[in-house]
Amino acid sequence: MMNKKWTWQKIGGLSALLLLAISLVGWFTYDRYFRQVTLKLGLYTGSSWGVPNGNEYKLIDQVIEVFEKKHPRVKVVYESGIGKEDYSSWLSDALINGQEPDIFVLPENDFNLLASTGSLKKLDGFVASDLKISDFYHSAYQAGSYAGHQYALPYESNPTMMCINKDLLEKEGISIPKSGWTLSDFYRICKQVTRDTDGDGVLDQYGLVGYSWQQALAAYDAPLFDTYGSKAYFNTENTKAALSFLIKLNELNPHYSVTTEDFDQGKVAFLPMTLAQYRTYKPYPYHVSKYSSFSWTCVQMPSASPSINATQVDTSLYGLSSRTHHSKLAWEFLKTLTDNQETQQALFETSQGSSVLKKVMKSSESKELLKNDDFGSTALTVDTLDSMMSGATVQPKFKRYNAVLEKADYLISRAVANKTVDSDLADIQRQIEDQLK
Repeated sequence: MMNKKWTWQKIGGLSALLLLAISLVGWFTYDRYFRQVTLKLGLYTGSSWGVPNGNEYKLIDQVIEVFEKKHPRVKVVYESGIGKEDYSSWLSDALINGQEPDIFVLPENDFNLLASTGSLKKLDGFVASDLKISDFYHSAYQAGSYAGHQYALPYESNPTMMCINKDLLEKEGISIPKSGWTLSDFYRICKQVTRDTDGDGVLDQYGLVGYSWQQALAAYDAPLFDTYGSKAYFNTENTKAALSFLIKLNELNPHYSVTTEDFDQGKVAFLPMTLAQYRTYKPYPYHVSKYSSFSWTCVQMPSASPSINATQVDTSLYGLSSRTHHSKLAWEFLKTLTDNQETQQALFETSQGSSVLKKVMKSSESKELLKNDDFGSTALTVDTLDSMMSGATVQPKFKRYNAVLEKADYLISRAVANKTVDSDLADIQRQIEDQLK
């Protein structure tokens, strides 16, 4: 009887275990195939580039719709109405409270900090198995790298170009520069057009406005830091040459500070301008109120040598939270935003910057867009944009970069204004090295 009782108890126990196992399998099956997953997306309203953008969330909503159709159990949500100026603070609070989105756009000045503090998920494993890096422009892809690891993927780029008052140059009998022009060409034209046009003894026509010391350094391919921010290169021959060239340009009109309003009025030959600014103000109706008095176009920035690409580019990035519980789905959505040709083509057509994918910038759709008379002239072609993006300068990525660059800007701007570059650079080098320690 004891053995018989024990046998029935054992059978009952085994049955209970079997039922439990079946229940667990059923629960996991349900959880895997039927339970809805919510992916949180973080983004701000408007353009990344400080220009008007009437599309708001249109493209994002389209991407979400496509993604949710492909993944029926996934719901992608975001909080609307967060302005770009408030987004950094909003994201910081969310991170502190452990409520950050699974995928989020990265504030332009916060990437280095977020990557260095462990807030972003390393993407190296996903990249190695599921990404073709060569699809992206190198400068765009590198924008999401930090300390040898990939923490974000690029979404949109915004290269800086040299915009030209065509009417002014044609009036002076000067040919419109083409990509590959040099600083010698640039200075010669600036000098030629800087003059008194009405004979009253006062200069009223100028060569340029808005050309910065950073752009001069890019023209000489003169980086200020190594990749990791452990070394500084301020007191070098290339840096001296670049800053001396800037002083030489400034001396063409020593008694007057040229403004962008002068360019708007047709008095200035050259103005560095981002692609987003160009695309916003070239088409109707914006150009009617801003640049209607003369015709203008843009080419690649001049450099010390035709072999140097002096293009500086800003890139907006998306990354994943290091604490996301849905890494694979979040990665797939990240790829849909950044490495999907349809998404990127729509972005180029509806936004103001450049796609981060080479195929998009070389596509027939992009060629047709640039041929549109309301958009621009034949000078801004896909070949020009592709040339700008290929080999564009990449900013170094280290935790204190923004703070160090702010100090460098003050010190260098003062040296240029005082024309004391040669004597100041050694001291600037020491001060920056002290801040890097």
